[in-house]
Amino acid sequence: MTTSEQNWVDEPIHSKDKDTLQRGHLAKQAALLMANSHSWEASVVFGLTGPWGSGKTSMVELIIEELGETSPEWRVARFTPWATSDAASLMAEFFAALTAALPEDKGDSVRRVLGACATVAAPWLSLVPVVGSALQGNAEHLADAANRQKPWDEAFTEASTLLRELNTPVLVVADDIDRLQANELVALLKVVRLLGRFPGVHYLLAYDEQTLLENLQDAGVGVADADRARLFMEKIVQYPLTVPPLLTHQMRWRLEDGLNALFEDLRRSWDENDDRISDVLQAFESQLNTPRSIDRLLAQLRHYLPLQNEKEINDVDLILLTFLHLQFPDLYSALPRWKTVLTGVQQELDRISGRRGDIQPQWDELLGLVPDGDKRQDARKVLESLFPVLHPHSRGNRSAPRVCAPDYFNRYFAHTIPQADIADTEIHSALEQAAAPGSDGQLLVALLTENPYPGRIDLVLKKLRTLYAPEVPAHGAPAVTVNLIRVVASQLGTMGHNTRMFSSPREQGRYLVADLLERLPPTSPEDLEEALAACPDWSERAQVLRLALSSKRASASPPSLETLEATAAALGEEIGGRLLEHLGQHDEAEVGSSPFTGFMFIWLFGNPAALRERILTRLSQGRFTVEDLAARFVTTRHLVGPSNPAPEIGDFDQSLFAAYAPAQDLLYSRSPEDIDMSDTSWANRRAYTRGRAHAPTKPPQTSVS
Repeated sequence: MTTSEQNWVDEPIHSKDKDTLQRGHLAKQAALLMANSHSWEASVVFGLTGPWGSGKTSMVELIIEELGETSPEWRVARFTPWATSDAASLMAEFFAALTAALPEDKGDSVRRVLGACATVAAPWLSLVPVVGSALQGNAEHLADAANRQKPWDEAFTEASTLLRELNTPVLVVADDIDRLQANELVALLKVVRLLGRFPGVHYLLAYDEQTLLENLQDAGVGVADADRARLFMEKIVQYPLTVPPLLTHQMRWRLEDGLNALFEDLRRSWDENDDRISDVLQAFESQLNTPRSIDRLLAQLRHYLPLQNEKEINDVDLILLTFLHLQFPDLYSALPRWKTVLTGVQQELDRISGRRGDIQPQWDELLGLVPDGDKRQDARKVLESLFPVLHPHSRGNRSAPRVCAPDYFNRYFAHTIPQADIADTEIHSALEQAAAPGSDGQLLVALLTENPYPGRIDLVLKKLRTLYAPEVPAHGAPAVTVNLIRVVASQLGTMGHNTRMFSSPREQGRYLVADLLERLPPTSPEDLEEALAACPDWSERAQVLRLALSSKRASASPPSLETLEATAAALGEEIGGRLLEHLGQHDEAEVGSSPFTGFMFIWLFGNPAALRERILTRLSQGRFTVEDLAARFVTTRHLVGPSNPAPEIGDFDQSLFAAYAPAQDLLYSRSPEDIDMSDTSWANRRAYTRGRAHAPTKPPQTSVS
């Protein structure tokens, strides 16, 4: 069977036109050897050896085909040891197969004599039920013979004479005899060696030599080691024939042709820049050393590859993992338990916590699941190609959708998009819709708001940020448009903002909008202001622009920097008015608002001097006090741990306060007071500033360039 056929069922070939391994000439020579070795004085045993999966059965079929073409007078008896359940049944099947191969018009007398031989060889044969298809129609011969038992010499001589008269050479073929139980194997060899040596009847035995020799050592026939077992077989087999090993170029051609046919049938493209198959080719050559092993791999890939869109996984990764699955099943089964190590998550956690990230002991433990040293080296090479973190000096690609990327690892073992995952194609479709002018971006809004399982929105934001991260190429993501920014900005306020040690969805959303601003083509400040205004919370817009401008100013100042600065200036004007309103509300102002963010934004990107003048004017008019102003520079903090931690007072930012505060006030001479740090009301924050707020010691700065 060729590797390009879609439904591989591990069947042998039956004709030389299917011979892709160039073994036809060997089959022809073997058939010629059998014909030339034929004698009516004795029988000859040919042994065809080769590892499991090397193509022995196909070779047998080619030999039979050649024998039929070059020596049509020969008859073939297919003896199937697997059709029997014990030694007695095996012997019955052997004699039945031999008699069934004889000519229909001339073989009745020989059949009766062979039946007599069978009963002499095994007196209990008449009690054995008829077994195997070859026995059908011959039971009456065995029954008659059982009633007219003759001495062995007489029965053998009579059968030999009749066989000569038939002038019909017979080849008895027994395949896979190494898979018989030890007692069945010994019985078969005794049949061939002692009972079946009829003149003109020859034998072709096919087996894996190593397995057969091991079985003989366990059979109690006086062979204590492999050498003795080999000598034992030399008494049985006169002509040992060998199925040639799969040559390196044959393995490569078979695998390459099979992969090309597979990808063509599935209409999948091959990444020519991914040369990892070539890197591990030596391991493939070592492990895929029979046609069956290659065809099994291709059959598995034909099953698994269509299960996922080619954009959702890396096909080379799946090929390598399937190879591990077939060749090192224990190692493969353990991989999901090693996810944090293989994907580098454990090393990152060790780095953050200050622990030494040494994976070598764990690495050795994992590879220990492959006991054989040579096989272990092959497994190591493939694993290093899959998971670059395991190679100390590797710079291998670890980006999506590789199996070494933590968010994609599970796909390769579930062979689908797991419930806790989301398809990249779904992300792309949502982005394309949201990027279209005038679109409401419903698909993207749903992804950013619907949370059917914990962490889904986090994953969506992570994938979006990966697509638009400024430091990497765009990965084929849809181009950034003003409308896309508008859609994402409109959802910032809906994203969760529970306090976390690392990052909340809302924080990731801010970074995402900032990343989009990094990639926005030249546009007018008015259009950008309108897009960002889809987020009604000015503090969210301020934090987004702060992230974007900080990144832009650190880079080579691309053309869109001017648009961002103009947008920030306009927002600064809006925030200034909001802050003055907030101050005018005194202690009744909303506690959850973020005036500190506004003051910081104006100090960085706006006109702090102008805002200070407006503040001083209102102070002089008695609209609010300096304590009211100072309270807005008291920060809060959350303790990490509880699911909904309550905020508490954090600190007072004297430096930022000084940029907007008057030079003199009674507040600066007040003494510190003991307060309840869990009370974050504006009144308690005012009390906290007493004894902590000081008069500005230098002229306020304008903005940070």
